[in-house]
Amino acid sequence: MTKKILSSVAGVVLGATALIGVNASPAAAIGSCSQTASTDHSVSVRCTSGLETYFRVYGYFCSTSSCSYVPGGLAVKGGTSKATSGAYYSGRYKVKGCYVTDGC
Repeated sequence: MTKKILSSVAGVVLGATALIGVNASPAAAIGSCSQTASTDHSVSVRCTSGLETYFRVYGYFCSTSSCSYVPGGLAVKGGTSKATSGAYYSGRYKVKGCYVTDGC
């Protein structure tokens, strides 16, 4: 059985320092995450440190009727995950890190 450890990181478009989620172990969390690009319909985030191997960005997108987190592609630590949507990017995102590809 493989243990899966998940963590969350919240970010904002202003480039504020990422915060590790309250339920995450700081030693295991994916970290040093920063937004590398964004458009009206996409956001890209790069994470470069932490013990977890993989991560995925979840961009917060809004249409005229609702807002929701949209998952981006799975990326390896040091790479970039990009989320896209037909709705508009709100400037918020979160990141989930994991040890195995099906954990994010």
